[in-house]
Amino acid sequence: MLQIPPKLNRFRLPNRSRRQLPFPATPSLRIAQLGDPAIHFEAVQVFPCARWNHLQWFRPSVLVGSICDLQRLAELSQRRSLDLSSVDHAIFAVTRCGEQPVTDIARVVLWQAFGVPVYELFVSPQGALLASECEAHEGWHVEQSAKFLSINGELLVDVPGRPATPTGLSGVLETDACPCGRPGTRLMNVEPLALIRVRRALAATA
Repeated sequence: MLQIPPKLNRFRLPNRSRRQLPFPATPSLRIAQLGDPAIHFEAVQVFPCARWNHLQWFRPSVLVGSICDLQRLAELSQRRSLDLSSVDHAIFAVTRCGEQPVTDIARVVLWQAFGVPVYELFVSPQGALLASECEAHEGWHVEQSAKFLSINGELLVDVPGRPATPTGLSGVLETDACPCGRPGTRLMNVEPLALIRVRRALAATA
């Protein structure tokens, strides 16, 4: 039976400024966070790239990381360089403000590698959680500490104590009840603003 190397625990991050992952992550699950975290979560074991070979001993049910790290890990899994058959609950893809959201192609790649749903987490450049993808995939639920504005077709995020930050994204602010039952504002139809502008330019020349 595989055993976890005794030195693995030293890669846990300090408890300060940690946040809880949304559903379906629970404290009873083994959760692995990849690379250099943009945001720190509770009950999560951190694996720098140099320690990814320890993942098969840790046997996580949930993975958390940037889409770049997750795709690299998916490739290792599909090549059978790492045994990640333990991943059976969810994947959380962390997207920083200013980065492109997870594409449909990337979601397919992760689904083919792990066979679990992908949920996107949108974080500020400082590592604050701003919004998280709905468990029913009905948009992004905005955190109570964050406020989004739509100005000239672009979403801006207004975090207390900081000036409004452009996100480079377009989207719709939705306040109607969510099918998942969670209250509050959601971001719907989120996509890169640059993609919208390209579409409009192409339509104008058609």
